[in-house]
Amino acid sequence: MSTLALLVVVLLVLVVALIVGAVVYVVHRRPALSSPVTAGVATVAAVLAVVAAAGASSAGAGPGRGTGHVRQQP
Repeated sequence: MSTLALLVVVLLVLVVALIVGAVVYVVHRRPALSSPVTAGVATVAAVLAVVAAAGASSAGAGPGRGTGHVRQQP
């Protein structure tokens, strides 16, 4: 894995941790927001699942990928 990819992953983890911490704090301070926040988190999780599924289905696309066959050299 390249350094840039590692940096992106670390920054993504830090941003997600920051957002989760903020949501937990807000719900702890205002219990009435528990239902709307839960609905929002579920929506975000559903959108991410769809994006991940779409990315996984297109990952094998392209010539010579995903077939398991070895190309014959002329």
